Amino acid sequence: MTEGVNGNEAWPRRRARASATRAKILHAASELFLREGYVAATMPAIADAAGVSRATVFNSVGGKADVLKGCYDIAVVGDDIPLPIYARPEMKAMFAEPDPRATITQYAAIIASIGARVSPIYEVFRAAAGADPQVRAMWTQIQDERHLGATRFAEMFSAKSALPNGLSLSEAADIIWALIDNSLYHRLVIERSWAADRFERWFATTLCAHMLDEQHD
Repeated sequence: MTEGVNGNEAWPRRRARASATRAKILHAASELFLREGYVAATMPAIADAAGVSRATVFNSVGGKADVLKGCYDIAVVGDDIPLPIYARPEMKAMFAEPDPRATITQYAAIIASIGARVSPIYEVFRAAAGADPQVRAMWTQIQDERHLGATRFAEMFSAKSALPNGLSLSEAADIIWALIDNSLYHRLVIERSWAADRFERWFATTLCAHMLDEQHD
């Protein structure tokens, strides 16, 4: 009986250590990917940067493509808590917001926040997709998931505000999908030196122009 109790008590500690190891690996790998690029950031280099063995990297995260995907996933939500982006408080507040224009303003803030975290590793992912078939499959999945998210927002938004005449739900989703591509944030903020709040205002203004019916202008 005592062994069972001790085992039950030890499990949360083991899980916490495993989670901390995984987070350390992904943090080190992310810095290495950004500095060296995907091809040059070898698995031994990732292990050395994290201060663990190569076997630990494989056991904790997986292969090199899995490590890159893990870095991307953490950047999207900002932490390693297993809670999807649409279950986050800011997303729930946006979905609950009754005013269409305020909804877009909140969405712009969320997208700008995600872009600041994700856009650097997103560009690494984009380049790696051309060199690694496994990464390419993951990249395709990311694009599909982005479009699903855009469609979800368009459906939610159209329930709050009639879309402008001539704009179908499918077209609205495509517009959102294009605007939330993290490469757009990278081009304007990182490459063209826009301030993050300028990007956020531009995003909100642009989306309002496409999504709001005249009655809300």
